[in-house]
Amino acid sequence: MSDETIAPRPPRVPGGLPLVGHAVGLLTDPLAFLDRQRALGDLVEFRLGRQPAYVVNHPDLLLAVLTGPAGRFDRGDTFTKAEPLFGRGVVVANGVHHRDRRRAVQPLLGSARLPGYLDTLADLVAARTAVWEDGGTIDLNAETAELAMDSVAATVFGRPMPPGCAHILHRALPVIVGGLARRAYGPAAALLDRLPGRERTRYHSALADVHRVVDALVEEHRTNPVLAELAAGADAKQVHDDVTSLLIGGGHTTGAAAAWIFLLLSRHPRVRDRVRREIDRVVGDGPVTSAHLPDLVLTHRVVQETLRLYPPIWLFPRRAVTACEVGGHPLKAGAQVFYSPYSLHRDPRWFPEPESFDPDRWDPALHPQPPRGAYLPFGAGRHSCPGKDLALGELTLLTAAVAARWQLDPEPGGDLVPVPEATLGPAPVRMTVTARAGRPADRPGAAVRQGS
Repeated sequence: MSDETIAPRPPRVPGGLPLVGHAVGLLTDPLAFLDRQRALGDLVEFRLGRQPAYVVNHPDLLLAVLTGPAGRFDRGDTFTKAEPLFGRGVVVANGVHHRDRRRAVQPLLGSARLPGYLDTLADLVAARTAVWEDGGTIDLNAETAELAMDSVAATVFGRPMPPGCAHILHRALPVIVGGLARRAYGPAAALLDRLPGRERTRYHSALADVHRVVDALVEEHRTNPVLAELAAGADAKQVHDDVTSLLIGGGHTTGAAAAWIFLLLSRHPRVRDRVRREIDRVVGDGPVTSAHLPDLVLTHRVVQETLRLYPPIWLFPRRAVTACEVGGHPLKAGAQVFYSPYSLHRDPRWFPEPESFDPDRWDPALHPQPPRGAYLPFGAGRHSCPGKDLALGELTLLTAAVAARWQLDPEPGGDLVPVPEATLGPAPVRMTVTARAGRPADRPGAAVRQGS
């Protein structure tokens, strides 16, 4: 074979360690790793252990992977490692099973149901913020995560979770996802569940906490019509797994994004003032409802820009089912292929001044829009997030409902530090809440709509 017929290898990430490759860097400082590799090319090779793996950095190549012919790529072993949390739920399912569970879940998130879900969220926001005290402080991550999980529960079960349940899930998830990552990529992955130790105890205890909460919720609400619809043709274990997928996949991600929204607005007061003027004009003195969403244009762009800078799911794996080619580079069957919305969204080719927070970049009258495939906070193709429209509506409405009556500012010393764990949420931060002058308070303890 001549040199001309040998396919070029993609550029490789420098460094790496014997036996473990780049796994240590990916575990200890993954965002820096992703930023470094992006400059090397559109398809970049690194090593997990002794095996080559790849990161896709170009929208065209990524869409070929995600939306190309069925059967070329599946979710791979990384999602299999998540089965202790999600079982065979829709967020980790593959192939025919994924198709079947998505068909079961998708009607629950259909457009006809969204207004009811979003109005329920508005009531939840009113009830939760009614107990805030002017000049008091809140734990931002806990507030947004628990509110988002309550919102998912209210859509699936018809009411928010019992007191304390959302807090249990919020506390357990970082422990679980850290444990899953170490078991998927860590150099001692095979030993973590064989040897006694504090890490194993905390990991399995957190898993048990999550499954205990889900079991209790399913048992309590088993006659709920929405849950019954999800359970059609499924056994009890499958229902448990799909409810876990909805609560964790929908609630935890939305909560992380909401926390970033309020942090970013606090650091950009001019944008915050513009958002408040829009809310005042569109909503007036009454409560925010789903009917206001089409006119909350700037607020929606704030959500878009937040998801660009800090997409909750910051790294996705895929696996080549058969030998194939990506960008002219041959990949062997079984090769692991990754893409990172975090890295993709910070590529200056598609997003000028990518580190800046600029909601106006999403105004097509002011700026050219990025190419298809350059902005993927919800993924793409058959495994894209089925709750995309609900999540965008939730985040826009949540932003408007809180910003209409409260100003949130971090306590002195609070920094915008991303923590790439279960989601790309901010480091824990306490926020001072200040009531907006001249705005009437929402009615305290607004009743959550039942059976939305």
